[in-house]
Amino acid sequence: MSLIRRAAAVLSTTARLRRRRVRFGRHPRTEGMLPSVTSYGGAIVIGDHIMFRGIEARAALRANEGATLRIGDRALINSGASIESSTEVSIGDDLLMGPFASISDSDGHEVVHGAGVRNAPVVLGNGVWIGRAAIVLPGVTVGDGAVVGAGAVVTKDVPAWTVVVGNPAKIVRELQPGSGRRE
Repeated sequence: MSLIRRAAAVLSTTARLRRRRVRFGRHPRTEGMLPSVTSYGGAIVIGDHIMFRGIEARAALRANEGATLRIGDRALINSGASIESSTEVSIGDDLLMGPFASISDSDGHEVVHGAGVRNAPVVLGNGVWIGRAAIVLPGVTVGDGAVVGAGAVVTKDVPAWTVVVGNPAKIVRELQPGSGRRE
């Protein structure tokens, strides 16, 4: 990417984030469509060098009233990926989020009539990789260096340095820290 195109990507992303009252670090940028960023009285805080890739579809961030959505440094949020917070979503550094993946700390509606809406914080450690169309559900913690395979549905905590796949997601492999993935 040329220096001029890169500067334009930073400027347009910065303008979008400022208009949406997002607190952000240095050099946020977008490739393709600008992200959809909505804060309904919640707080969105993102770190340095975040990249939104909107080639196939717009990425989306949303923080509902009283909620907090935090993303660390050097995150890549791919086309059509969405992160929604109704209570708290906290993501460490070096996130890789595949196209159309989803992270939410709320079911958004009752699953069982009269039971109420389930809201529970979601925490992702450093160096987490969420594959294409994977879903991380409320109340889940994903440990450092973990990989969530494409299409997986994460309903329970994922230990650090493991690979999970399937619906519901299950551990299929353990990884070694320092094996080429960022720690």
